[in-house]
Amino acid sequence: MKIKRFLSALLILPLLLGLSACVESPSEKPAEEPVSADNAQAGEEPQTDENYETGDASLDDPRNGDDIGEDELLVVSFGTSYNDNRRLSIGAIEAALAEAFPDWSVRRAFTSQIIIDHVKSRDGEVIDNVGEALQRAVDNGVKRLVVQPTHLMHGYEYTDLVKELDKYAASFETVSVGEPLLSSDADFAAVAGAVMEDNAEFDDERTAVCLMGHGTSADSNGVYEKMQGVLREKGFDRCFVGTVEATPTLEDVLAAVKAGGLERVVLQPLMIVAGDHANNDMAGDEEGSWKRAFEDAGFETVCRLRGMGEMEDVQALFVEHARAAMDALAAPETTDDEGEEAPETLAAVDGSKVADGEYDISVDSSSSMFKVVSCRLTVQDGQMRAVLTLSGTGYSHLFLGTAEKAEAAPEEETIPFVEDESGAYTFELPVPALNTPVSVAAFSKKKQIWYDRELVFRADSLPEGALTEDAVIGQSLKLPDGEYQVQVELSGGSGKAGVESPALMTVKGGEPTLLLVWSSPNYDYMKLEGVRYDPVNEGGNSAFEIPVPAFDCELPIVADTVAMSKPHEVEYVLKVSSAGLPRP
Repeated sequence: MKIKRFLSALLILPLLLGLSACVESPSEKPAEEPVSADNAQAGEEPQTDENYETGDASLDDPRNGDDIGEDELLVVSFGTSYNDNRRLSIGAIEAALAEAFPDWSVRRAFTSQIIIDHVKSRDGEVIDNVGEALQRAVDNGVKRLVVQPTHLMHGYEYTDLVKELDKYAASFETVSVGEPLLSSDADFAAVAGAVMEDNAEFDDERTAVCLMGHGTSADSNGVYEKMQGVLREKGFDRCFVGTVEATPTLEDVLAAVKAGGLERVVLQPLMIVAGDHANNDMAGDEEGSWKRAFEDAGFETVCRLRGMGEMEDVQALFVEHARAAMDALAAPETTDDEGEEAPETLAAVDGSKVADGEYDISVDSSSSMFKVVSCRLTVQDGQMRAVLTLSGTGYSHLFLGTAEKAEAAPEEETIPFVEDESGAYTFELPVPALNTPVSVAAFSKKKQIWYDRELVFRADSLPEGALTEDAVIGQSLKLPDGEYQVQVELSGGSGKAGVESPALMTVKGGEPTLLLVWSSPNYDYMKLEGVRYDPVNEGGNSAFEIPVPAFDCELPIVADTVAMSKPHEVEYVLKVSSAGLPRP
């Protein structure tokens, strides 16, 4: 798959070298605005008495028009009030996506209401928030929706976006969400190469390139240390990564530069947009800024107010991620409300095999439009009941049975939602057995239609000791050494890849190993539980020997394909069946 490159001379900012030279776009001045371009804090109010110029807002396209059509690509960004940088970074990413997918209507949404209100009051530019953009899509009759965030990582912003989208999922026929910028090893390698190529003219023995990220209290903050490691692996020994609000800190970066015996420092944001943090925390003259700290330490300092969204290779990565999200729309699990396949199940476990008590349990759904985010299972005297919490509020009633029967049933036989303290919709229903499909009809509030769904309550998600001794599930198998033929199932990706089934499984010392043969010769490695495995064959379709940590449950795996213009990691789900294997 060829990824287009997007060249624009407007994206190249001039660099003026010299002692303590901080370079800015002609309209970019250090700002006093308290709004962060990456992580605005609750309660912040934008200033209205600005004494600096951020550029001409009229040159920016807010992409908030109607007449969308049936296919929409919604590009979601945190946002920035710096008009020129908004156009040159976020706007450039949106333009790249519009060029790559001319049959899709590209629209914009920002997650920061503070920035939206500030830009509207200062410049008169109207930008949709996520809820407004989604409602616009609903009102325009959009059927296929792809949402591509411009976030750096799977952090709080990305999680909040997915939660907001869940509220509207039932309003569209198909919905798919693209990955943030740094989502795979290939992404890290590509971004590292793009940033260093962008700073190629500073590649000399006396100069350090210091990249300033935002930082987060979430576990995803580890992306900064990982990026540092990738830069080292690629030979960029004079490139250092730090953050404004987490680790590595400015002090960590300063110490590393000093230890390297370097003389000059180039500062550049490791952020999509060169906004408030870049202008103030990095390039500001005030005490505590990165520029001031390096100047005070005696370093010649060059500041580059250039967000990563201005780099063509970064734009191309977002195109790849959006393309993968579009490909996912064609996969069976995300195609249409009707005709979706139910997940494979384990052997049935009835209530007599589960100890009395209350348990948090996982639930598989046959539809991506009917997502169960949590389930509380209560077992008493062999009877089981569950309280389901759905991801959105698009369904008002459930019915145990088919949609056809639900249409004819009196309302008192249906199960209405109960809103919990957080506003989520919950439903309580009996569970006849675990590991077996339960037919449920769901009533869409918007479309006023019953839809057929199937739920599987997973016995393998119960805590240890919850199952009685005669309840045997895949994870409890103790297999004798030898060779076995097992059924394997692959899902995920674009839906085009497959694996040979049955597959050869070898058990040695009680440890099962699977020979997994793909339907293509284009996979150069795969990962299971974070461990990399290389092919065991030369020629023919790619084959890997991997351990089998569990049977009859979903095992997330990653496979790297070289079939595209550049290597690309793709996420899949593998399931190894225990059917036909000896029981203890």
